Amino acid sequence: MRTLLFLIILTAALSAMPTKSPTHHVATVIETMNAGGYTYMHVDEHGKRYWVAVTQMPVEKGDSVAFEAQMWMPNFESRTLHRKFDRIMFAVAAPTKMQMHNPRLQNITPKTAPKKRMRKADGGYSVEEVFTHRATLKGQTVKVRGIVTKISRGIMKRDWVHLEDGSGRPGTDDLVFTSAHASGIHTGDTVIAEGTVETDKDFGYGYFYPVIIERSRFERQ
Repeated sequence: MRTLLFLIILTAALSAMPTKSPTHHVATVIETMNAGGYTYMHVDEHGKRYWVAVTQMPVEKGDSVAFEAQMWMPNFESRTLHRKFDRIMFAVAAPTKMQMHNPRLQNITPKTAPKKRMRKADGGYSVEEVFTHRATLKGQTVKVRGIVTKISRGIMKRDWVHLEDGSGRPGTDDLVFTSAHASGIHTGDTVIAEGTVETDKDFGYGYFYPVIIERSRFERQ
């Protein structure tokens, strides 16, 4: 009973305290791993390196990530990672709607990106056309020929495959396909990808897609 009373008083006291605005950070990922529903990232922010933990999200080494600090934890031990951190920040991804596939956000041009516009698959669309006609294509099955420029595996029980075909401009030149099974393809592969068009998909934590292709399958060329 005393413990319950203490918790009630403590909660009321914390609620009455003035809240401090979260600090916004943008940093580059040096190392990352997933465990227990969290993504752990070793990041570099203007030469300062530290560890951050956020709810599990798609991210890879070299990505630029935005997040807001919630609290610092000293001597934190992750039982799922079997690792102890001297100091780690628990944070949430920035609440602004970012496109994680947008090169302007990541400031990265994939080495495997095609230099010239590729020939479309028979009966298919270019990456740029899918973006342009996404409203009318919503719910339809489309085919796109392109080069795999990035794969994030096992996030939210699916693989996230980035495809480029040389069409479009920054923001409309990188189309993401999700699949429960994309183990047979790798970065640099030329594929014909086929799946269902979805629009305005918000997965939370700042990850918003004006268009994304789901339930996808791939044919290597």
